[in-house]
Amino acid sequence: MKTYQDKNSPLYAGLPFMEIEGEGFTFPCRAEIKLDGEFQYVIKQKGKLYLANKQEHGRIRIEMPVLNEIEDKIPDDSVFLAELVWGGGKDFYDFARHKLDPNCGLGFFSCLKYSGHQLWGNLTYAATRDFLEQQKFYTPNAVLIPSVIVADQQELDDLYQLVVDGGYEGIVAKTPESKYVNGVTHEWTKRKNIADNDFAIIGFQSGTKRAKLLSVLVGYRLNGTIRRLTYVGGGFTLEQKNDLLGVLKDTIIARNGDEYLVDPQIVITVKHYGVIRNDSGEVHSLRHPQFKSIRLDKTIDEIDTL
Repeated sequence: MKTYQDKNSPLYAGLPFMEIEGEGFTFPCRAEIKLDGEFQYVIKQKGKLYLANKQEHGRIRIEMPVLNEIEDKIPDDSVFLAELVWGGGKDFYDFARHKLDPNCGLGFFSCLKYSGHQLWGNLTYAATRDFLEQQKFYTPNAVLIPSVIVADQQELDDLYQLVVDGGYEGIVAKTPESKYVNGVTHEWTKRKNIADNDFAIIGFQSGTKRAKLLSVLVGYRLNGTIRRLTYVGGGFTLEQKNDLLGVLKDTIIARNGDEYLVDPQIVITVKHYGVIRNDSGEVHSLRHPQFKSIRLDKTIDEIDTL
């Protein structure tokens, strides 16, 4: 695999990007699994197949195994949309650790252009989906993301719960008559598993910049003990980080490099998008955790079990 960054690459010329906002979809709708990876344009130009993520990042990939498998099956002057994933697309952090691994896979969900014919802005989602289902280039490592017809809110709720219970981030609901546009749409809606939990701070990482507290290590309760869970670095103000550090430094019980373990005394509420579990069903981490608040009204005996 070869990879490079070029935000001004001609590959981006004329490509639209659609922001998904609001809940303007209508029933019956189509719903897809939301894979937790990285958005990609899959571009075929002059016999070569490229991956290009959002232009603001400008990362281009070529000669990946998954691209080599399908390159000859996609005509020139074509652009598809896909999610670049690792291990089935359930764990973004697992993907982040492997995003430059040549063995990442692709989950396709739209087509903007095919053999020189512009589809975006012209074909409806339903027609585009039918077109995608007719393609013959899919492999075990380059798949079409499943899509189902949903009749009403109850069916959507049931599907969402099934997907989340299966370890995925959530779903995307789409109005069948909607079209892919350059800009904002209210006819596609992301629904993610947002939750709040109370955890004990059991450690922290320090830094040397303005915020000397980089992140806090939190733990959850299991069988009467506190188990290590994950680091939380987002959601804090600089003032909150400095105030926390002032308290935590007096409770340090061990140190390993920039990681400090503390006597658990402080409980915080963490907002996240679901619990990530390993193949055995054991708690592994949290999806996109963010600090929400300090719980002065709770003791470590009252933290949550996952």
